[in-house]
Amino acid sequence: MRNYWILVAAVTVTGCATHRPVASITPAVTSSPKPLVREAGATRVVETRYEVRSYRDPDDPRVRHDAHAVYRATRVPAQIEALETTPRNKAAPISYAPLPPSAELAAEIATQKEIGAELRAIRSRMASVEQQARAQLGTLADQTEETVNLRRQLEEERTRVRELESKVSEHVAAPPAMPSPQMASGTDPKW
Repeated sequence: MRNYWILVAAVTVTGCATHRPVASITPAVTSSPKPLVREAGATRVVETRYEVRSYRDPDDPRVRHDAHAVYRATRVPAQIEALETTPRNKAAPISYAPLPPSAELAAEIATQKEIGAELRAIRSRMASVEQQARAQLGTLADQTEETVNLRRQLEEERTRVRELESKVSEHVAAPPAMPSPQMASGTDPKW
């Protein structure tokens, strides 16, 4: 314990001793000038209003939010009306100064135009063939209907002829029961 008290006394004496401050002098830096930061132009905030319809909360379906507005703040230059702008119709279109024409590009464009013309011709021919096919189909449908009607009529006529033939054959096969009085007398009837 005695060693402990000696240690506490030594730390207290050295800790309370005053130290002389040491001054350090740094040389002035003159080799590089301070960088200049340009002052930003004056700006203002413009709010854009967006209407939001009512909706149910996706986290809690029991909660329904009413329709309200949401604002978006955009920072624009303060003198936006004074900025020099030109109307859109005054600006030169991109095609105003096209790239210099090349022979390969011209040949490709000519080929594409020929292919387009051929496709249009094929399309018109296909349209005319389709119209002809539809007309022919209509004609064939009418002719088919006529043929079906004629076959039905022919079958009806054949049935009637068979019935008449069977009646005639029955009539010829059956002898008359009594000769008629006119035939028996042998004289022609007088009307």
